[in-house]
Amino acid sequence: MSEESEFYGIAAEFAEPDGLLAAVSSLRSRGIGLLDALSPLPISGMDAALGTSGRSLGVAAVAGVLLGGFGCFGMIVIATVVAYPIIVGGRPLLSWPYYVIPSVAAAMLTGAVVLFVVMLFLDRLPRLNHPVFNIDGIQGVTTDRLFLVVEARTSDFDAEAVEHALAELPVRPLRIQRVER
Repeated sequence: MSEESEFYGIAAEFAEPDGLLAAVSSLRSRGIGLLDALSPLPISGMDAALGTSGRSLGVAAVAGVLLGGFGCFGMIVIATVVAYPIIVGGRPLLSWPYYVIPSVAAAMLTGAVVLFVVMLFLDRLPRLNHPVFNIDGIQGVTTDRLFLVVEARTSDFDAEAVEHALAELPVRPLRIQRVER
């Protein structure tokens, strides 16, 4: 049990993006484990290969914008029409064109804050250290290295089977290593 708690997963380094994409597709079709691909540039088709294309921040952004815009508009209406009705220069109590500019500003601000918070939650941040930083040569992932990480989060994870599956790939990884927590 202590070995499982100190073991994060298996990492494989690849030389080409096509090799990484093929490895992700092959391992995902076998149902080996939880996969993550690390690359300095976006790889076309990687979201579909990893199965993460369904996650969208657009719904959260739209919800935040609508909440902020209508919330600000409602507060202004309550303040000027219900709580402190003052007729100025014969204007009607609900003079809505004056409320649009602050409502749009509040909508954009609220949308940005909601989007920021949701993005932090989805990325599991703030986190000062991640086990992926224990991979030898991980610093190169920002320039020219490509890594595939198979995480050992499930109870039926078999490290030997993952290493064997990685070694049998048509495009062989440059290096396969176990990652400690």
